[in-house]
Amino acid sequence: MTARRKNPSFCGARNAGLAVGGGRATTALAILAMLATAFTASAADIRSVSRIAFGPANTIFLGDWVSSKVHALTLPPAKASDGKPFNILNFGASLRKALGAEDIVLEDLAMRPGTNEVYVAGSAGAEKTPALFAVTADGDVRAVDLEAMTETSADLEKPLSPDLKFWDNIPGRSFTVTDMKWRDGHLYVAGLSNQDFASSLRILPYPFGKDSAMASVEMYHTSHDQVETRAPIRAMTFADLDGKPYLIAAYLCTPLVTIPLDALTDGAHVKAKTIAELGDAGTPVEAVPFSAMDFSTGKPVPYLLVANLFRESSVIPMSSIEDTNRGAGYSKPVPFGQIAGVQHSGLTMGNVMRIDNQDDHLFVALRRDLASGRAELVSIDKLATFRLSDYDVSEFMFPDYKYAADPEHDGIRKMQNMLKTEEGFPEAVRN
Repeated sequence: MTARRKNPSFCGARNAGLAVGGGRATTALAILAMLATAFTASAADIRSVSRIAFGPANTIFLGDWVSSKVHALTLPPAKASDGKPFNILNFGASLRKALGAEDIVLEDLAMRPGTNEVYVAGSAGAEKTPALFAVTADGDVRAVDLEAMTETSADLEKPLSPDLKFWDNIPGRSFTVTDMKWRDGHLYVAGLSNQDFASSLRILPYPFGKDSAMASVEMYHTSHDQVETRAPIRAMTFADLDGKPYLIAAYLCTPLVTIPLDALTDGAHVKAKTIAELGDAGTPVEAVPFSAMDFSTGKPVPYLLVANLFRESSVIPMSSIEDTNRGAGYSKPVPFGQIAGVQHSGLTMGNVMRIDNQDDHLFVALRRDLASGRAELVSIDKLATFRLSDYDVSEFMFPDYKYAADPEHDGIRKMQNMLKTEEGFPEAVRN
């Protein structure tokens, strides 16, 4: 890293192979042409980081809006997951120690699959130098030396003009990559382009160098009562609905839509199906599929978590999404502020900036403590979907509290004891 500062402070996230023929000479020329036009392989030349995503093996993708590229870095092997929860309650101090930057703006988080490493991306110092950190549940924070990394990259065609700004100071190009997800050999990149239908989905085969595709997307916004073609997807994931693969996406203020993956061909203009309205004035930051146990059946039930920066987050049964997707979708307005279309359970996750699956049992979240302003990197139990230690004073927490001798309160006791242990307070466990 190049950014080094004294007297560091911390600030948080904003908005929130090759088959060729014809002999040796032809093969060599084809390879050189591909290297020149499709990607580069060198010390990493990364000018910004907005979103990150993990791909195959040890690959991590970085969305670089300044240069309108996606970079692929190969990471060294890491230890397998031990399931230990994250409880780093002063994450800013850990970052300052690892990097020594005056200030750090956090952009994204992704759990490295099969390991106990979380990767956190952002920018450091007045120069906004791109920064990437590897963090373990033991509290070890390591700054990845991006200048020393070998990378390949793919251009994101038709970027927005560098002159476009929102609210006077937010570069339009910073929305070139609003989310990235990996599936079946392809990286799906949501964001904006310079086309009339600016909301775009780019599909990049990996390894880079093969033909990519870009489709524009429109959707009906249920509370705005209009078709929108420029508002970008803010959070997305995949699901098989009635045996067919779909992309599920959430937009600002907060429609939920589905798009058949087979519709996303190069040059296509796709009409997404609006299946739900999750409430006004929301900024979805992640769409995370997960499963939680149904105690009545003893079987896991699949859900979708749509984490929201400015209002309650949503937990939706995937069966409800599948049922709603069978219909025609919304083409008429939903009353402003009303949640409609799917079964919805609201979660108090308004302070979560980014969240991902840590493993089958836990989420891992980058969030801000609203009282102190500190950034935190913590695990959240999927069964409870909250951290007990967030509720500082309740009847349960007094040392002389006695749980009632009935099944309901015994279940509460067991749940609370599990959460106390996960959150680093085993001494508070009660019989």
